[in-house]
Amino acid sequence: MQCKGIVQGNVVILEEGIYLPDGLRVTVTVEQEGQQEPAEVTDEELAQRRTLGERMKAFGQCLTGRHVNLADLVIEGREELEDRA
Repeated sequence: MQCKGIVQGNVVILEEGIYLPDGLRVTVTVEQEGQQEPAEVTDEELAQRRTLGERMKAFGQCLTGRHVNLADLVIEGREELEDRA
């Protein structure tokens, strides 16, 4: 059986007239009308993402137990970017 619907708030709303019993296991196939499939992620991009994730974890560990003012972090980040330019 194949049914169609749309997602609202991470819940699939089926087209009118389609009723499925609660607890029924289903598989959802996503159709993106008018959109291209996402491009494959290269090994280089994966490596960059992993490196960024590691840097973010390390930064988070530096902040553990500290009270941090978000505005100060934004200002420090801007200053660092200006220094690089």
